[in-house]
Amino acid sequence: MLRRLLFLAALCALLPLLPGTPAAAQTGLRCFFETGFCIEGAIRQYWERHGGLAIFGFPIGPPQIEEVRDEQGRVIFIGPVQWFERDRLEDHRATGQGILAGRLGAEQLRDFTLQPLLTPPPAVDPPAARGCRYFPQTRHGLCPPYLQVWERSGGLQRIGYPISEPFLMTMGPWTGEVQYFERRRMERHTELPGAPVLLGLLGREQRLRVPSASCVTGMDPAFGDYAWQTYGLAMYLTGCPTVARRHIPLAEQWFERGLMIWTGQTFNTRIYSIRTTPLPVIWAGYADRWAPWEPESANLTPPPGLLEPKRGFGKVWREEPGVREALGWATTPERGDVGIVQTYTGGAAIYMPGINTVYLLGPNGQTWAFGRYP
Repeated sequence: MLRRLLFLAALCALLPLLPGTPAAAQTGLRCFFETGFCIEGAIRQYWERHGGLAIFGFPIGPPQIEEVRDEQGRVIFIGPVQWFERDRLEDHRATGQGILAGRLGAEQLRDFTLQPLLTPPPAVDPPAARGCRYFPQTRHGLCPPYLQVWERSGGLQRIGYPISEPFLMTMGPWTGEVQYFERRRMERHTELPGAPVLLGLLGREQRLRVPSASCVTGMDPAFGDYAWQTYGLAMYLTGCPTVARRHIPLAEQWFERGLMIWTGQTFNTRIYSIRTTPLPVIWAGYADRWAPWEPESANLTPPPGLLEPKRGFGKVWREEPGVREALGWATTPERGDVGIVQTYTGGAAIYMPGINTVYLLGPNGQTWAFGRYP
């Protein structure tokens, strides 16, 4: 039975390649062995007429009824949609608009985690640079090589207006230049021959919550489900993760303008300094160089009601440039815990069950700390 189903799925995928009815007229079922999903009807016609696999990717879900919301969270469409690796196609035929591509670029870009990486639009519209186009509608420019990809991939209709300037972004192990559009994200892959500009897999990221660049080790379930539910934060942690370490001794201490966290991993004991005031919240990591035979403190005299940090916290606080000035004096004693730690090339995820809190330390010093869902 299984062989027969696989054979039928492969046969459906081959039908458009056989001589006979032109592809533009095909409306029957076309299935894809690669993902196990099919397309048909008006969505199939749109997919085949406007670039097919190269532009949209494989289907990653069945047609279904969904709500679509705008940037303010208001419902703007309820109707049939189907998700693809790079897109979400929406069936607006009931209102006479036909099939439309979803605004996945705008939906992802409104994620607050990206905002610190972006350059705001200029106050005055500048003239377009040579070889570029400027769009006053969104106050962003479009230059080579993105301009050529935009033009041959459907331009305004299927890509939309640019809604950012090019900027560096990290996704899993890949870091590179990207530019966001209303419906897409373009990525410049300089690590590949010819430095091609590729269309990002926004459909997979938004629908399946899977980063475009995969890692051998995934995010531990202790963080994974939570991080994805919290605005897809897992996409923005730098590099691939190590295997998560469980039952790790932890310690936390609060200061006048932030906190410090100690992670007592056997081979990689680290101390993280997190400055919370002024905004934005910024973290930095240090090796724990305090040894048990050293004095616990420097016997400093803190202001009334405050404390001098001790042991590893105290050594980092006193000796690492800028830490003491950034955090101020301690306001609480150290509090111990036992939790989970998963490190990245340039960050970490830490779960402290004693206070039911997840800390996510991401690129460029970005920091998120939230109470886990019950």
